[in-house]
Amino acid sequence: MAYQWVATRLTTGEQICDLNDLIVDEVADTIGRYEMVNAYLPISTAPPEWERATMEGATAYWLLKDNPGGGQPLIIWGGYIVTEQRDETDLVTLSLSTFPGYLDARSTGTRNYTATDQNLIVSDLIENCVATGPNGGIPIRVEIVTPDSVTTRDHSYADQDDKTVYSALQDAMNWQGGPEWWIGGEWDGQLIKPVLYVGDRLGTAAGTLAPNAVFDMPGNCTSFKRVRSFGSGKGANAVMAYSSGQGDTRPQSPVQYAADPERPTFEYRWTPSTSILDIGTLTGDAQAALANMQNGARSLSMVAAADQPETPDYLVDWVLGDDVGYAIGTPSRWRDTFTGSFTDDFGVPNYVGTVPAFPNGFEGTARVIGMKLTLGNTRTLTPVLAGGDLEA
Repeated sequence: MAYQWVATRLTTGEQICDLNDLIVDEVADTIGRYEMVNAYLPISTAPPEWERATMEGATAYWLLKDNPGGGQPLIIWGGYIVTEQRDETDLVTLSLSTFPGYLDARSTGTRNYTATDQNLIVSDLIENCVATGPNGGIPIRVEIVTPDSVTTRDHSYADQDDKTVYSALQDAMNWQGGPEWWIGGEWDGQLIKPVLYVGDRLGTAAGTLAPNAVFDMPGNCTSFKRVRSFGSGKGANAVMAYSSGQGDTRPQSPVQYAADPERPTFEYRWTPSTSILDIGTLTGDAQAALANMQNGARSLSMVAAADQPETPDYLVDWVLGDDVGYAIGTPSRWRDTFTGSFTDDFGVPNYVGTVPAFPNGFEGTARVIGMKLTLGNTRTLTPVLAGGDLEA
């Protein structure tokens, strides 16, 4: 399928021009954080509007792809120009950030919420602190993907804390059962505008059903990488959450710990938010962090040929937050001639592994938290999976 780059005005979403010869090796996106991308525009073949289309802090770039269902192209990725660099060469060098980076340039000011749905807190921060401003904001809309949420919060932000919206939204994801968010793009007539999706959970859980998308090797994947880490900030079995205080006192949770017969104590202390005063809230946040950290960080990335029909299509077959299936080195099993089963006389599976690192195979279902798309002659798509369900 054909891909296309388009430049728009950051303040309105109005298209400036197509960027047919823009050079971008790879784009990436992740739930709840911003990603940086490098781009290069050859001046000799650039459109007449190229100087406006390379203005830093004023221009958004969108990667579009033909829609298999017809109609307007799919908006695969969006970001805005942070840095523009020119030298003696024919290339304008650009540094792009996904839109969560803009949230780090906007402050919360003073805002107070009492028994307010957590998704509405996020919505209010975007609508009043990002979409508007002394010089205007960006034309961003909020879509709550779990409108039946019943998770309410009491929370406050103080102007003197100089907290950015990005920091506030990252803190919110650390709350126990906190909201997840991601910024994509949408068409508004001929305009292209960012939209922030927020909910108690993004994407679709597979539940008892088979996932809609499966990545496998052998199969549609050419390579993979599974990473486990118990490094700083990634693994811990004793966790404490604290908030800001005065003098020798500060609100903090009791240490939450998980028994681990194989590891010594690994401690982690952090501030889910500087404005939390309730010890129960801090304790819940510590418990949530412990659940995520007690087995360390686990991730799996699988590289598939983006243009192959057997590869699940991003934004068509899966989106960020979805559960997808993975099957690495799934063994070939032979059926017992007499019993018709795939086990021997002792009930042990008969396997012939296909990947040395996983002689018995590695398969299951996990959430997609990020994606990478390379844009060279051979395009590849990498879903990044993470979570405690990557047990093998």
